[in-house]
Amino acid sequence: MDNYKFISIAKRLLDTPTKYHLGGWGEQEDGYYLFDCVCLIKSILWGFDFKIGGHGGAIYLANGVPDVGANRLIDLCYDISYDFSKIEIGEILWLDGHVGIYVGDRHVVEATKAWESKVLESTVLENGVRIKNNHQVYTWIKHGKLPYITYNAAYSKITKFEVYDITLDSIKISYDVSLPVDEVLYSFDRINYYPLKDDIIVGLIPDHEYEISIKVKRIYTSNYTESTIIKFKTLKNLKYKVGDIVYAKGNVYLSENSNIIIDKVESICKITNTIDALHPYEINNYGFVDENIVKPYKEFDLFNFLFNLLLLLPVLISFLLIIKSIFWCFLIFIYFFS
Repeated sequence: MDNYKFISIAKRLLDTPTKYHLGGWGEQEDGYYLFDCVCLIKSILWGFDFKIGGHGGAIYLANGVPDVGANRLIDLCYDISYDFSKIEIGEILWLDGHVGIYVGDRHVVEATKAWESKVLESTVLENGVRIKNNHQVYTWIKHGKLPYITYNAAYSKITKFEVYDITLDSIKISYDVSLPVDEVLYSFDRINYYPLKDDIIVGLIPDHEYEISIKVKRIYTSNYTESTIIKFKTLKNLKYKVGDIVYAKGNVYLSENSNIIIDKVESICKITNTIDALHPYEINNYGFVDENIVKPYKEFDLFNFLFNLLLLLPVLISFLLIIKSIFWCFLIFIYFFS
């Protein structure tokens, strides 16, 4: 179990009705969960998850955690220390016959008869003094790490952050993190943040420059880590799209931004890729061409040609009749005046 998951369950119990009960490990009575100090810790490690009935979801001896008392539990720990100036989150604090859970910021969650006889939050000073509301009850002796818990960092690092598949109005985000996260947000100004859903962002403006960053929340905490900024530009609204048949006449270049001419073209071609670049159209999976040498091409359609010709036939006949009339008038004129 992760140390932050461990303390998240312990801290949630502070807002849950509980009572101190010797030997209680999560059973319910009159709407209360019952715990003693060491059974509180064992119950969480055994899988306590606030279920109603049984032991709140805990299963006796689950996850290889033995049923031991408070003094034996501290003996199972490692990195034992008597110095309370530095305690890692999720460590166990011990005094004779009693244990608690360190949850950070000098706070301890413990099931105790002291103060209010329930699961409560107390304070540990750097000298081990155990207090609540300025009232001291005993002093912690030592603390250590449980072998059943993985002690991870408080923040999840963003180990990779990339923008890819840039289109006219969308991008995709790729990222990796060092520890599990339960929230990912993105921002274009580091002021306003929005949930990142399905690793895609839509509704962007074509041919527009953006600066984007993300931040992730380490699971079981409220700790966010922010990435560096990535600059990108959405694609232009190009005239042609992949799959279009065009007529191209001019130079063919090696790549989308290269000035190396690899061929000349004067033929019907197919657009196989479009890129917002110096030469935005790849033709025939071969090379790249400028937009100004590409023209639309429509294949000859015999049916449409004949149909349009049929529509023009009355006009053509009328035109021929006019020509014929003019011709006969001309002949009559020559006949009478020659």
